[in-house]
Amino acid sequence: MQFNATFFPADFTENKLKVLSLVRLLVQIKENDGTEIEEFETNPSEKLYKINTELTETMKVEVSVVPDEVVEFYPVVTAL
Repeated sequence: MQFNATFFPADFTENKLKVLSLVRLLVQIKENDGTEIEEFETNPSEKLYKINTELTETMKVEVSVVPDEVVEFYPVVTAL
């Protein structure tokens, strides 16, 4: 099962993500041209993640499942 989500700067008020997932997720902050600015993996035991990069209008936040993780339930990811 695949999971991909994209968030834009306007979706955020606190520069944080709330993640409910039984598997590790890969979070990538990118410029619209694909240049990677920041990347980190989530941990199933943690729920809140601060994005260290100050998001600008030319950026996006992409969330996907870490390769080789088996997804039994879709993760829930919310921009805060």
